[in-house]
Amino acid sequence: MAIFYVETFMVKPEKQNEFMPTWKKFLKYAKDNPKMFKFKSGKVFTQMFGGVYGTYVSITEYDSLADLEKEMATTMKDEKLMKMMQEFMAFIVPNTYTANIWNFVMNY
Repeated sequence: MAIFYVETFMVKPEKQNEFMPTWKKFLKYAKDNPKMFKFKSGKVFTQMFGGVYGTYVSITEYDSLADLEKEMATTMKDEKLMKMMQEFMAFIVPNTYTANIWNFVMNY
């Protein structure tokens, strides 16, 4: 059964223009290193109405929790990816990052 790794965060206003190019750099890295990454699909959303400007939600789909765990174990050892993650985290407003694992319940 599919699970979803859901991250929410707010990007600093002064970093908005740098955020998407950095995200695209990560996606290219993931595409160039398919053995390292186990996700099936992913989407990034930004809030259009209500809430706080600059809030993003990233939803990444995995076939199983085991796939997510394997990916995390592998990617945490990759120096280039860890450098990208540090760069990415510098864009985030402190204390706004959350990560959750959701499981599918039903279609409607």
